[in-house]
Amino acid sequence: MPYLTGVLTGVLLTILVLFLVDHVGTDAGPRVVNWDVLGAKLGASAEQVRQDVHEATAPDGETSSLPAPSGEAR
Repeated sequence: MPYLTGVLTGVLLTILVLFLVDHVGTDAGPRVVNWDVLGAKLGASAEQVRQDVHEATAPDGETSSLPAPSGEAR
């Protein structure tokens, strides 16, 4: 379990450092990370996971009443 904790801590610290480098300072230069694209992709992934979990936990014989995620027809 300590290994997992170390990996997660490293990932979170890396994201925090990138965020601070992009947002702190007066230089209007290029960004290290395009946060708008990252947010959109994470949002789409979260919606897909939510849909998959809903379908996996639905009782047998019941079809999903949730709409398909945007951009993908099921």
